Amino acid sequence: MKKILIQGAMEIETGFLIEQIKKMADYQCLEENGMVFHVGTDGYKKYIVNTTGMGTVNAAMATACALTMLHPTVVVNQGTAGAQNRELSTGDVVLAEEAVNINRLKMPKKKMGEGSDPFCWETGEPSCFQADPVLLELYGRCEYTGGHIVRGRVGTGDIYSREDDRIVWLAEKFGTVCEDMESAAAYQVCQNFETPCVGIRIISNNELLDEEFNEETAVILQQYVWKVTHEYL
Repeated sequence: MKKILIQGAMEIETGFLIEQIKKMADYQCLEENGMVFHVGTDGYKKYIVNTTGMGTVNAAMATACALTMLHPTVVVNQGTAGAQNRELSTGDVVLAEEAVNINRLKMPKKKMGEGSDPFCWETGEPSCFQADPVLLELYGRCEYTGGHIVRGRVGTGDIYSREDDRIVWLAEKFGTVCEDMESAAAYQVCQNFETPCVGIRIISNNELLDEEFNEETAVILQQYVWKVTHEYL
């Protein structure tokens, strides 16, 4: 039996999915180490939905806990992201071929009073993790009418970028198209556990286009992920 773990950082990113799990006859709500997992079986698939909490540490902890306790065979980390270029806009979906840690920055030495210049910071060798290629292909199959579906590298960091110049700088330095706070953490843990993982992000806003955060995009993505999971996985 396939065991599919679907993650989202915030309640708005998992609410629709949890509603679907609760409809299943054998629905269970399991709690472990402060984590809550919604579990149900539909045919030959067992579904596990977890709200990880925002940020790299929360994502890593939740993923490790799920893999240790519930042993999913597939992990889908999905949710919202901010665009880093002008080609992506609200509603577009990014299939994360790679996820990279954009927290990995090295600052040059500056004395007291010399100020700070983030554009002089160095990125070093970024920690980059790969999605499972089969899952990447699978989650691009279904028709999606809410925008475009593209593949690209997603940047993950414990930051919320709103400065246009900084957003463009991060994209150029790390080769990323959007940023979130969880993908790379989930990818790294799944790599260590040798469990196939894919990250899927919907653009909730684009600061470069002056778009405001649209929480409705979180529901749109969940509906798409649920449809693809049911029909193809």
